[in-house]
Amino acid sequence: MTFKAAVLGSPVKHSLSPLIHNHAYKILGFDGDYAAIEVKQDELRSFLSPQRLSDPDWCGFSLTMPLKEEICLKDYTDLIEVDTRSERIRSANTIFRDGRNWKATSTDVTGIEFLLGGKKFHKVAILGAGGTARAALDSKQLENTEIVICRRSSSRDSLIIEAFPEHRIKFLAWDEIDQVDGVDLLINTVPDDGISSIYFNPQAAPILLDAIYSPWLPTLSRRQLEGGGQLLSGIDLLCAQAIFQIEAMTQKSFDKQSLFGELKKVALQSFQ
Repeated sequence: MTFKAAVLGSPVKHSLSPLIHNHAYKILGFDGDYAAIEVKQDELRSFLSPQRLSDPDWCGFSLTMPLKEEICLKDYTDLIEVDTRSERIRSANTIFRDGRNWKATSTDVTGIEFLLGGKKFHKVAILGAGGTARAALDSKQLENTEIVICRRSSSRDSLIIEAFPEHRIKFLAWDEIDQVDGVDLLINTVPDDGISSIYFNPQAAPILLDAIYSPWLPTLSRRQLEGGGQLLSGIDLLCAQAIFQIEAMTQKSFDKQSLFGELKKVALQSFQ
């Protein structure tokens, strides 16, 4: 039996997920096929039909925004069990089969933790306040850290404050980004078209974790490299969160660091 998995979202044409997941299946000897399926926000419920979820061929789904937030709504509790981490950040990017049940989790969190390793930070700045930003806030490396969030809208401030009462968070408007200084780590979750209109000193943060990989290289990533800083790229994050998705969907054990390197290699080759 060939198992099936897919990334769901709109648009998903640009997604590198099929490339890296199918490459991982070959390495692991897993009989599976991973595709990209166009699913809009108002189509997710009908796509996750009881008929599809009862099909033993399906082993998992990756979700892009805004489906990451959609799946955490109460409308899906009869279909999917959302773990406590995803409930807290109101975002889940992975649906996988666990026995007879389907569960949702955020490998964005575990992917970020994987990339940051044993690092600890004094002050962190985050650009954006969506699902990926909240995943970063939940990572263990940001515990007991001063955090500044620059966002284009204050609409999600209350959600973040409610989810992370233990964090010391300062919110800044988008045009106040020049006030950000003295940070150990900058995390960007804002698409490139929103970033190109601002200037952020590339030497203001020694480490940049950029969640964006399209276009390649994105603006902030390019500036970080030009300034001589350390870059954890959108490709790094894509591959890091993918290894935890692959583990959940295939139920296989493997060396995560080794597979990460293989997935990153094939992802970067796609841009050449």
